[in-house]
Amino acid sequence: MARWNDVEIDADEAFELTRQLVAIRSYPGEELAVQQFVAQWLSAAGLKAQLVEAGPDRPNVIVQLENGSGPTFLLNGHTDTVLADQQWAHDPWQGKREGDRFFGLGAADMKAGVAAMMLAARELDRHRDKWSGTVLVTSVVDEEAYSLGARALIDGGLKADYCLVTESSWDLPCLGAQGKYLVRVEVTGTAAHASFPERGVNAAEEAAKFVARLHEAPLPTHPRIRATQTVLSFAAGSAKYVITLPGKATVQINRHTVPGETKESVIAAYQALVDALDSPATFEFGFDPPTYPSWETDLDHPLVAAFAGAYKRETNIDPQYAYTGYGDMNLFSTDAGIPTVMFGPRGGDFHAANEWLDVTTIAGSVRVILDLVSEMLPPTTLD
Repeated sequence: MARWNDVEIDADEAFELTRQLVAIRSYPGEELAVQQFVAQWLSAAGLKAQLVEAGPDRPNVIVQLENGSGPTFLLNGHTDTVLADQQWAHDPWQGKREGDRFFGLGAADMKAGVAAMMLAARELDRHRDKWSGTVLVTSVVDEEAYSLGARALIDGGLKADYCLVTESSWDLPCLGAQGKYLVRVEVTGTAAHASFPERGVNAAEEAAKFVARLHEAPLPTHPRIRATQTVLSFAAGSAKYVITLPGKATVQINRHTVPGETKESVIAAYQALVDALDSPATFEFGFDPPTYPSWETDLDHPLVAAFAGAYKRETNIDPQYAYTGYGDMNLFSTDAGIPTVMFGPRGGDFHAANEWLDVTTIAGSVRVILDLVSEMLPPTTLD
């Protein structure tokens, strides 16, 4: 880490920036104010920040640092948060600090990671002698819902050689995760008077038979990532009381996938189950948004080797990796084809009341980012 020994990362500044981000409520669909703050802070630091619409009043913030020839490194984070649980012990936006812990909505997931990325971008701009190439910094919207921000970047032609998503994962950096399909099963029977059920085909009963045997649909195995399937909803008949045999039923299945699975392979397994039922109803399969393909970055990839070195220089331990969760990194790794690592400040109780952040790891995350970027984008000459 010799290249950055002369650069001090102010831990108090890192926490204050995180606190300011947390103080701006940014539910999915309400990210405009926080994204404007991010852009203004970066502009005040001397960086050219662009606000690029991913949807109406939902801009991504994009900074492109060009510094001679070399690869392109993408730094990414999201500023939207989940909704505040009613059981928060204090104001989720003003937050509360107790020692090294800061409790606030989105503090760990993932405004501290965005703050680390912002601070790293400023230092990379100030110290251009330590790296060469292009650093693309993107603060995106909607990761907690449909990943509209990341999808807009990719649809806009996003190109990079490496990617670091600064999502909270200090103790277990992430090199892969399951994918996600929301499978919609539409069952069509024949409506009839419920006093004469033999005259119809009960779609609710036929759908229930399918659900009861869902466990028979085989799930593929993977050495690091787990495939799962869970029924999220089951609907049939009318919400209003009527004596009518339901002719329609709908089942929604949350299907977590492993690398190598496709929509076609998932549906083939469910179709085989339907065939075994020999049902008089018809079954049609579709997909509801959002969809995320499974992703994995090889352990022997140069990005992973460089990350391991940067991580150990900061923590004095070799990283142990996780392969769980899904989000924008799935899209960058697969749809955009960019080798990706997920790493950011330590936190916990994500998506729950009293989400917390270890404030001491924000500055540490900045140092890891700087070390990693300069390793993958080495300067043309070193002093």
